[in-house]
Formats: sequence, structure tokens, C-alpha cells
Amino acid sequence: MKEIAPNVYIEQNSIGLYTGMLRSDTGMVLIDSPLKAPDGGFRKCAGDQDPCCKQCYMIVLDTNYDRLLSIKGSDCVIVAQSDAISPIRSRPTRISDDSQSNTENPDITTAGSRMLLPEIIYDNQLTLHVDNLQVDLEHHPGSNYAGTWVEIPERKVVFVGDTVVVDQPPFLAYANLEAWDDDLKLLLSKRYKDYLIVSSRSGVVSNDHINAMSKNITSIWKSFQILQENSAPIDEWYSIIPQISARFSQLDLFNSEIFYNRLHWGISTYFELNRREKG
Repeated sequence: MKEIAPNVYIEQNSIGLYTGMLRSDTGMVLIDSPLKAPDGGFRKCAGDQDPCCKQCYMIVLDTNYDRLLSIKGSDCVIVAQSDAISPIRSRPTRISDDSQSNTENPDITTAGSRMLLPEIIYDNQLTLHVDNLQVDLEHHPGSNYAGTWVEIPERKVVFVGDTVVVDQPPFLAYANLEAWDDDLKLLLSKRYKDYLIVSSRSGVVSNDHINAMSKNITSIWKSFQILQENSAPIDEWYSIIPQISARFSQLDLFNSEIFYNRLHWGISTYFELNRREKG
């Protein structure tokens, strides 16, 4: 694991997520988690030889399927925003060979046991205290309706999930594009000046990355507004996928297929959810 601030670590897990860990003398906070628990469970994390933690929390940043895969078997108290309850309850834990890691479609699954539900939920804000460190959770529904940001004020670090992704298209399925635009403006405000901002897909990101993300979300939002105003059929929504993908010119053939699937499934889900709301 890489230490980015005193006792604050990040590590990229086996399915590409940048996960976080905050350590104190007697406690630990995981921000998402490795796909598989290390031997001995999460309380013996990152090769530590210290005694088991008295406090152990795992914060789930949203409802994206790859993020939820590691919930089952955790030794930690699971914490999530309240809107994550239904998706966690309804999803199995095993995935087929055509899993989201390949297709990014969370509906392609096989039967399996259910994921563990969070033991602590919150609506808008929650503060955890681990020894003398404060950990603030705040609901940010831009990139995901159950999105959580995790801020460690004393370390000037904030984990923002999929709010910012670098050199790849965004996750649109459960997005609120207006709120997402506001979230990005907030990250660029004085509140987060001199903060380390950690993306779940890209690690530590800069203001340039956030500005680029803001432009992408604004462009997509305007396109979606026009499609909605014209009551465009789903095929017309799909037709803007090349336009979105063109903003990411460095994609190789493998990633191009993955990201096409991400956008296709994301637009399909966004279209259906917004149509139901209007109906």
C-alpha cells in the first residue's frame, strides 16, 4: 500500500479500484476494500503484525457492482449511505465469466448468496471517530445516487469515488448530472484547497483532471437534455456514444470495448430510470 498522508494509505485492488485505509493505534477504516480478504480477515490488513483492531469500519462508496463484490466476508462494520440498501440486498455475490470486470454490466450474474447489509447507514452526513482522528462521510449523489465522499480533515484527504475518472468515460447509469456538476465545482472550491483528492478509478487526481471531468459532464448533460426535450428514442441516445468516446483519444482496443459497454449500459439505465420518473 502507498502512504499518501500520515497513516492514510491507498492501494489498487485486483479489479482496478483504488481502495483506502486509515490506521490509528486501535482502529482502522477501510474505504472500499480488496476484492478478497487477506488471510486472517480485514483486521490483519496490509501485512501488519499488530494486534487486531478494536474498531474496524468498511465504508462502501456507492452501488457500482465491482465495489460491492468484496462486502461478503468482511470482519469490519459496514457503513453506507441509506440509498445503497436496496441494491445491496438484491444483488448476489458471485459473478459469471462475463462479469462487470469485462463487460461492466452488473446484471450479468449467476446465483449466489446475498451480500451483507450495512450495519451503519446515514442519510446526509455522518462522522466517525477512530482514536483521535475524525472521519466525515457526506452524501454526494452526482455519480451515483448512493454516493459517499470520505473526508479526513486532519490529513487533508478526501475520497470521492467515481466523481472523478481520468482518461475514461464516466459511469452514467445511476447518475444525477446536475448534482455531479455541483460536486465537481465543490472539489475546485476553497473547501478542498490543498487536499489530496482520491478517485476510485484513477488514484490521486489534480485540479486539471477535475476541470477536464467537469467539461465532460457538462457536455454529456447538455446532450441528454436535448434528447429528453425531444423525447428521443433510445437509438438516438446510443448514437452519441462515439461523440462521448471521442473525448478519450488514448483508449486502446481492449479498453475501447470495455468503455463502449460502460456507456451503452449506462445510457440504457439512465434512459429507463428517467423515463419512469417522468411517467
